Amino acid sequence: MRFFSVVLFSLILVSISGVVFAQQTPSSISLSVNPQIFKLDVFPGETIKNKIWLKNLSDVSLPIKVKVTDFTAQEISGEMEFDQSLQDPSIASRKWFKIEKPNFILDSKEKEKVNFEIFVPGNAEPGGHYSTILFEPQLPSFYFKPGQIRTIPVIGVLFMISVKTFNLEPEAHQKLEIVEFSIPKKERLLTLEDFSSKLLGSVVQAASEFTITKEPPSKFILQIKNNDIYHIRPYGKVLIYNIFGKKVAETEVPKRTILPGKIREFPIEFSLEIPEILKWLPASISNFLVQNFFFGRYQAELFLEAETPLKAEAFQPGIASVLTFVSLPWKFWLGFLVGLGILMFFGIKYRKRIKLSLKTLITPKF
Repeated sequence: MRFFSVVLFSLILVSISGVVFAQQTPSSISLSVNPQIFKLDVFPGETIKNKIWLKNLSDVSLPIKVKVTDFTAQEISGEMEFDQSLQDPSIASRKWFKIEKPNFILDSKEKEKVNFEIFVPGNAEPGGHYSTILFEPQLPSFYFKPGQIRTIPVIGVLFMISVKTFNLEPEAHQKLEIVEFSIPKKERLLTLEDFSSKLLGSVVQAASEFTITKEPPSKFILQIKNNDIYHIRPYGKVLIYNIFGKKVAETEVPKRTILPGKIREFPIEFSLEIPEILKWLPASISNFLVQNFFFGRYQAELFLEAETPLKAEAFQPGIASVLTFVSLPWKFWLGFLVGLGILMFFGIKYRKRIKLSLKTLITPKF
């Protein structure tokens, strides 16, 4: 079960693809729902009525059971988890739902309208509440071959309910918090980082901030915490500046939703652009040159915007983070310097012979 990459979340128990959920069984069971997600802004005491269209794409009739469950998200990964632990109706939003027909039979290729009602209690806690309506086929044993693993496909519709109040709500002091902004350890020269920090002491930054990479970083680690009571969807970019303050590259921070109180990781891929002067070369050569000439001190600056149910437009969370790193593609430069040293050694040792040979070559013969 994972969050949808386009609409934020997507329920999975077995597999999912776009609008249509399909699980191969002997009867080729397949269902689809529309819409897949509801984002509701409500007040305590409010009642919402709406409908979901469920379609049976299978060649057989299906008995359907409808149920509602709360969900939350795992830390870091953001993977979806069902949660039935909350029992207080003021915070357990699954208890707000009333399904008109919780059990029915859906014929092959038939579409069914499922009406539901959401009553928000007068004492509902302000903030984000998250539930799912699940549609589960009730498959008898003859749907499966003997000895076959019995996997039942389930499809769900997600509800992100933001309960507001009539009074002005206090703003969180810092809605978003950068938990980590760094370069993966496997791309760093950790031994050299520790040695440099101990050798230079206070002249350089602390070891935890002083980063040396083996080559240009291919990705950054970004973890953000949501301190608000509503879900927030941050996004933005990372800008790379060289030691002279010139921007040399940038990469996008993808949109991801963070539930209240949760920490989520944002994958940031990074690749260097090929300068116009090198684009005439074969890709392998131009990439080699760009990778190995990206050396020296750089700064990666993080800039974020965010979406929240409280505002119609994106807002600036007012946080920024700067990561200083030194790119040191030492394998290439070590080989280059060794090769250069060998040439200089033989040039000095045999300079007389070289001069004589050159003189012989350039002296005209009559």
